[in-house]
Parts: sequence; structure tokens; C-alpha cells
Amino acid sequence: MPIALLLAYDGTTLRGFQRQHPAYEPTVQGVLEAALQRLCGTEVATAAAGRTDAGVHAQGQVITFAAPHPGRFTPNDWQRALNALLPSSMAVRAVCEAAEGVHARYSAIAREYRYRVLTDPIRDPFRERYTQRVRYPLDVATMQAVCDVLVGEQDFAAFGHSPADHSGRPKHTTVRHLTRATAVAHGDEIWCDFAANAFLTGMVRRMMGVIILAGSGRMRPADISAILAARQSDHTGPAAPARGLCLMRAIYPPGTFTWPAEAF
Repeated sequence: MPIALLLAYDGTTLRGFQRQHPAYEPTVQGVLEAALQRLCGTEVATAAAGRTDAGVHAQGQVITFAAPHPGRFTPNDWQRALNALLPSSMAVRAVCEAAEGVHARYSAIAREYRYRVLTDPIRDPFRERYTQRVRYPLDVATMQAVCDVLVGEQDFAAFGHSPADHSGRPKHTTVRHLTRATAVAHGDEIWCDFAANAFLTGMVRRMMGVIILAGSGRMRPADISAILAARQSDHTGPAAPARGLCLMRAIYPPGTFTWPAEAF
């Protein structure tokens, strides 16, 4: 029976989710699997709902793995033991058992991300690690107008590539269904929330690049429509810094996992 973890982490010092060559560690997967190996006495392979990039945070990452010794640990045992072994930048917020065949990535039907923009000419030491700070005001209504252009099922090749792509092999589709994109002011921050069936590598950060440019008056919503239609990644909008991005949660069919409400 698979075990599912609800994992949160501060990605500042982590080099993304996916395990890398030891010279490029630490990664979320590398650190987590090392803790599981210490606990279980054998290698344990994990799967994740989203393979976050270096510097990206997560509040609701979902992990699944096959327990090497079924029944040896209860969900509370897993949570307590892993949190004792993981660094302070990572925390298992909840654990539950899942039905056979459930997979963190392939069973998910949607993912939700949030990007936080801080509008302040002076840095805030308590938020610098978790927001992109801009020194000038932004037009939230224009940012929302760009979000409206991005919503729908369309080709997002201008904003990323498939995580399944490998050098020398045919490219995978870059069509995604963005079901929600909003820009809402929260005091001196602007929260941009995105939901989609799946995201391309770098997609949210590249979209945020043009959303912020539009908010500053340097692009128009019509320009973003043209960028989408051109399907070329060499457009004006730069990728926004990773630190402002957080994987908020992954969505699954009802009943797939049972998490306590306080875990979020």
C-alpha cells in the first residue's frame, strides 16, 4: 500500500525537487530519500505531484512511495520519524495511506501555484526570501487583464517546455489547460494564483515576467496574446525569480487522500 506525504519546504537553499548528481545536491527528493533510507534501512524511491525548480517553495507538495515494510509504521510514526530526520527547511505536514496504484504525479488532476510580488522600495528582511520585490507600484487591473488572456487550453510554448523533454528526442506537447489565473492585491503585496491540469517547466515564472511588465505599463494584454500566438520563447518577458513562487497544493479525485484540515 502506498504511503502519501503532504510536504512543505523552503526552497531557498534547495536545488529543485528532482534528485541530481551528488555534486548538485541538496535537492528535495535527495534529502527526503536519504531520510527514508535512514529510517527504513533500504533505498526508497519517491514520486512528487510537481517537480519544482531550484529556489521554488512548496506548501502542499504531495509525495508517494511504496513502504518497504508494510504495516511497520503508522501514519503518525512516519510523520514523527521523518520530521526528526529532515532539516528545518522541510516538514511533513501530514501522512496517510493510499490505495494501490495511486501515484503523486500521475493521479493528480490539477496543481495550484502562487506567486507573491512585494511592491516596496525598501527590502523587507522577513519577506525577501518569499517574494519578488519591485520598487514601484503596479497596476493590478492590468495584471488581471493579462491573466484573463492566459486562461484556457492553449499552447504555452512561449512560456516553457515539457518536463518530459530530453535532448535529441522529439519534443512533447506544450499545450496546457490553465483553468484559473488571478492577480489580487493584499496590502503591499500582489498575489498571483494559477491552477492548471499541469504546468510546463518554468511556465509560471515566465508568465509572471510578462504580467509584471504589463503591471508596470511596459506591455499590454494584446502583446501577451501575440507572444502566445508566436510560440517563441525569445520574447521580452524575463523569468521572474524563483523565490516568489510556491506550490500551494495538488488536486486529486475525491477520496484519493485524507488530510487533516489543519495540515494546510
